[in-house]
Amino acid sequence: MIKNLKLAAISKDGTPVKDTIENISDIKLSIEEYSLSWLECVVDDVKTGSKEIAKELGIPLEPASVLGGYYSNYEDAGEVLGITVPLIKFSGGNVNSLSVLIYIAKDKIISIHDEEAEKLLRLSGFAEGIMKKLPNSKELWADRQTILFARIIDEISERNYDTLRLIVEKAQTLEIEMTDERTMSEDITEEMSNIKRSIITFLTAIWATHTTVHSLRYGDPEMLSDKDEILSRFDIILADLDRQIQLAEQVLQVLATGVNVIQTNITNRLSTIILWLTVMGTAVLVPNTLATVFAIIPNPSSMFRELLYILLISTLLASAIAYLGARRVLGSKRRKK
Repeated sequence: MIKNLKLAAISKDGTPVKDTIENISDIKLSIEEYSLSWLECVVDDVKTGSKEIAKELGIPLEPASVLGGYYSNYEDAGEVLGITVPLIKFSGGNVNSLSVLIYIAKDKIISIHDEEAEKLLRLSGFAEGIMKKLPNSKELWADRQTILFARIIDEISERNYDTLRLIVEKAQTLEIEMTDERTMSEDITEEMSNIKRSIITFLTAIWATHTTVHSLRYGDPEMLSDKDEILSRFDIILADLDRQIQLAEQVLQVLATGVNVIQTNITNRLSTIILWLTVMGTAVLVPNTLATVFAIIPNPSSMFRELLYILLISTLLASAIAYLGARRVLGSKRRKK
């Protein structure tokens, strides 16, 4: 179901137009009157809503084929260009990827996303300002829509970078908590696992976006400009995506170090427990064994003091040997790791 329709356009005389459309059928005829129009469609569900919009506007490129990629996709049908770009949302310690579907035809850009993406993006906020700066010459239609399209992709990339900052802040908080053994708990371990999954999901989505933008930059689609000074805007976006990937990979390395810290702490605690269990076992086993031996001696009560000294000294000596031996064995295992 279509929830909201926002139109930003440039009229033939260069006047910027901004309007809210009640029904998609109202814009079907008038959209051809502009030198460039951008229709932002907010829907309940991108998959079902995009089918309705494509049918109403006569878009020949099936939404399913554009949305069928892994996080991001690029389909060039000549007169229509279809792109899916992920908008990444971080909430409750988890990452969700929201699809933004964009169609580009001559003098027309149509973006389709759901209400969750609308809360994060608010694309129409910069529409009027950028429309005023676009060239209005009829011959420059490809330059005009390429500049606007690159700005939309850049805005999505910026929002994804904001999401990455939230993930980094969460990872830094966990890193601080890990330095204090008193805060080490199953909750922190679980949170670290969630953050790691979030970063991997983020990296996968950004790599897919990078591939799509690279294809747009060097794929020479008919609906985009072929001028290097215009296409260089995609180079800036690619550089920004590279920075996001590098930062996310650095956070993964920090988390890997954190996992090693947790494993080391657990190993140290287990080693301490094993050490003292060995000593306690020796302290129980030795006197028990000696008592069994002493029971063979005739009239052991006459030698009580001597047997007691033997029992105490043997127990202390065996416990000390067990302590030193266990400590040496456990210490050598730690060094090997």
